Amino acid sequence: MFKRRKPRSIIEKWQQFFWPREGWMRAIKYTWQRAIRLDGSAHSIAMGLAVGAFVSATPFIGTHLLWAALVAWVLGGNIIASAIGTWVGNPLSFPFIWIMTFNVGHFILGTWDQTTDLPALSFGLFLDAPLSTLWPVIFPMLVGGIPVGIAMGVATYYPSLWAVRFYQKKRRAKLARVQQQEPDKSPKGEETSS
Repeated sequence: MFKRRKPRSIIEKWQQFFWPREGWMRAIKYTWQRAIRLDGSAHSIAMGLAVGAFVSATPFIGTHLLWAALVAWVLGGNIIASAIGTWVGNPLSFPFIWIMTFNVGHFILGTWDQTTDLPALSFGLFLDAPLSTLWPVIFPMLVGGIPVGIAMGVATYYPSLWAVRFYQKKRRAKLARVQQQEPDKSPKGEETSS
């Protein structure tokens, strides 16, 4: 019923993933509207979005949705909102997040002066010794991801809380107006109690 008449090719799907046809602002606006319209308390929705943003700062790519759902469940956040919140980490923002977490991690660890030779990290070396190859990169990103993730979570929580409260208040007022305007809907022949 909702299928495309002409299915998109793999190249078109990847192109849409990295650069939506209608633009990033429309995609961001649509995602934001979907998030604030979720069922639940304003706190749980905002907490879910914040948890998703926090998890996006971790180097566990491919498992962000799982981690976000788990942390949101533990903290009482909305699990669907946490999945939407992981959208903070996207193809455009990941390079900036990774550089920031890597540098903050080295600063916290006190290894700022030691450099990791990133070009020396090859795929063949990764296959031979995956943990020893990636650990010098992953560990600083993990350590740096915690404060960066907390900052991203806080920066997401409060605006989201305000927006969800505003939307829910506006929706309740609209529903109250509609209820007041509707005539009595009791079945014919029955008298309403006064």
